[in-house]
Amino acid sequence: MSTNLHMSKKIVIVGAGYGGTEVIRQMVLRGVRNAEIELISNRTHFENTIGGTELISEKAKPEELKYDLKELSGYWGFELTLGKAENIDLSARTIGVGSKQKDYDILVLATGSEPNFYNVKGAEFATPAYRLSHFRVLNERLREFSHTPDVVVAGAGYVGLECVAEVLDLFRAIGKRARITIVEKMDSALPTYNNVSARRIAYEYFTSRGAKFSLGKAVKEVEKDRVILEDGSSVESNLTIWTAGVTGCIVPLQVPELNLYRGCIRVNERLLIEGREDAFALGDVASVKVNGKEATKMAGEALEQAKTVARNLSLVVAGQKPHVSHVPNYTTDYPKALLSLGEGKAMLIFGPDYVSTGTTEYFLKKRIDFQEMMERFPQ
Repeated sequence: MSTNLHMSKKIVIVGAGYGGTEVIRQMVLRGVRNAEIELISNRTHFENTIGGTELISEKAKPEELKYDLKELSGYWGFELTLGKAENIDLSARTIGVGSKQKDYDILVLATGSEPNFYNVKGAEFATPAYRLSHFRVLNERLREFSHTPDVVVAGAGYVGLECVAEVLDLFRAIGKRARITIVEKMDSALPTYNNVSARRIAYEYFTSRGAKFSLGKAVKEVEKDRVILEDGSSVESNLTIWTAGVTGCIVPLQVPELNLYRGCIRVNERLLIEGREDAFALGDVASVKVNGKEATKMAGEALEQAKTVARNLSLVVAGQKPHVSHVPNYTTDYPKALLSLGEGKAMLIFGPDYVSTGTTEYFLKKRIDFQEMMERFPQ
């Protein structure tokens, strides 16, 4: 990706999730030259985690949701470094990866997020639902039960409800049953979604499928055979699935110069890290708020942010100032989502007032979240 027309810029991208890979893709699509791109990843494959819940029900296979980064580097012409990025010095423009130290001209942090257990005691007894490996473990654990298990899902948000849907579908397919309790510290299903109808329909739908909700009480402690709530009551559990929240992957990066908001890196409207003109952050790791609109932590929004970052990188490489402002497409006040309900149905949430459910919505979800997400890469 470099020429000798001008001095080449060394761009280092940390994180090979939706945002990190899409920045490179957008640079390729824009035909950017005079740039050397290095991708640092602690994983060998891109993982399409938004489709991961279907690994629980065996509707999807792991290989359908992964793409080899080494193979991708050959197609797109970037350098791949496998390892954990740490000791990032924004002033010196250096990154430590293992025993090596990397220099850069421009940095892009796209490290995503990780499960947040909120210091709950006994969290080691819960299985997180975040990465593809987690969903495969859940499938294996569920298949091991010879009796009707008590399953507790901590968190009634998007991922939590999708896990419930796939657990129910798995057990229906293998002719078994499960007793499922969804524990949520807020007072509704989908509590962060600004759509009252969607919250009500989700509650009613999963209740009709046999799931029980325990609302308004946070998890205080997880034990091997039960979950203790903050009011002292408990719920029996043979398997506890943790979907109660995520946190930005800041701690492992060891970046002392960052300005954080709720564990995420504060960025300006150009997605530059506050106080820097040579470092961007996007996706789950970034706190993005532009003109009063707060961006949600969703794959679709990370892809949109990647386009903005790529446009600004193109300007920097060309010797210009990065002046493109980001316009959040997925915002907290105007939710957009396709939530799997199981049984071949999904819920479309579009804004604070519109919601629809059915098989058409599920086909749309499969098209967008599975097919289009993976078709971004060379086939």
